[in-house]
Amino acid sequence: MKSKAEKMKDLATVRRRKIVLQKKGLVENEIGDLIEDWADWKTLRAERSDLYGRDFYVAAAVGQEQTVIFTVKYVDFLDEVNTVGYRLKYEGKVYDIKQVDHLQDDGMFVKIKVLESDS
Repeated sequence: MKSKAEKMKDLATVRRRKIVLQKKGLVENEIGDLIEDWADWKTLRAERSDLYGRDFYVAAAVGQEQTVIFTVKYVDFLDEVNTVGYRLKYEGKVYDIKQVDHLQDDGMFVKIKVLESDS
């Protein structure tokens, strides 16, 4: 359990990165046909961190050493984010969501583990 001072320090952490969650859905193309595509859904502020230590070596063993973790403040709509119907866009790059981890110690933050997309 975190002390009050630790919780206040967490709240003061600057989330300076802007990320966009994208949702897969049906959109109309130029000729009026409905196609399945990605559309911007929600914008969040996040803190970005790379894997290190044991986590890095585990990811490297399966070729996913480019994994990045974005920590965001919990918001209700994050409960519906999954690894199939959502992806993340950051600085013009698209990332596939690999894991959404609701931190259990305080419930105030969510870690989104992503891997740069090939497409």
